[in-house]
Amino acid sequence: MNFGGNEGGLLEGQLSDYERDGICLVDLPSDVDELRRKMIREMSEWVASVSRAVGETEDFPDAIVRLAKLDRRAVGKLYKISRRFPAARQLACHPWFVGLAQSVMGTNLVSCCTFVNVRIDLPEEERFLLPIHQDFPYIQGSLNGVTLWLPLFDTDLRQGPPSWIKGSHKWGVLPVREEKSPGSGAKSFSIANADEIAARHQFESASVKAGQALLFSTLLVHRSELNTTDRPRLNLQLRFDDVLASESIERNYPEGLYLNDSFSSSYPEYVQ
Repeated sequence: MNFGGNEGGLLEGQLSDYERDGICLVDLPSDVDELRRKMIREMSEWVASVSRAVGETEDFPDAIVRLAKLDRRAVGKLYKISRRFPAARQLACHPWFVGLAQSVMGTNLVSCCTFVNVRIDLPEEERFLLPIHQDFPYIQGSLNGVTLWLPLFDTDLRQGPPSWIKGSHKWGVLPVREEKSPGSGAKSFSIANADEIAARHQFESASVKAGQALLFSTLLVHRSELNTTDRPRLNLQLRFDDVLASESIERNYPEGLYLNDSFSSSYPEYVQ
């Protein structure tokens, strides 16, 4: 995996990594990284305003752990509202990300997914972890779409950054089963042959520092990993698609699961 920076596009080595593996690591420019810090400030202000019992929030990850001990539901509320914070919205359509997605997808027009997922994974908490999956059934954008996994703080392997199967984006859209999972849209699907995939293929991961992001294909097979530290894992997931992709145009631009477009309605050929 190439760890070099870039100035508005992938370096040659990073692009070859992405095309081969379906994923690469990118360094954020200073204006994008400032929005990461702004996101932390906005989340910190919310915690300080809503729960005075937490006290000072200079160490924001520690404040989240303290808030969870006082009121776990408050962390859920922060998860919900933080995706609407100005910094999250600015990141979701930042010109640098748009240009990066445009160059990787090879298109003249990019769509910015309106759903910004802000993950708050508490230490040793398993119930919100995702099994192996592809992003495409949830987003239903374009087959060449991309995801950016952007940590708010340094995230080492013990904190559980996502793990993936190199090159699995070349498998195409995998058949899925739609599941009835009340209260968890993330577990609305399961890959039909998930057990076989897990048994036959090796998953790998990498530490990601603040100021970096993982860029990966919407078709990359990946999964959540358990956070085994005493600090929360905090990250944003930003997604971009190809406006000119024929599958999107022909199917009237499905909105994805977050706006209640069922995958079986949009792409029935992939649902068992």
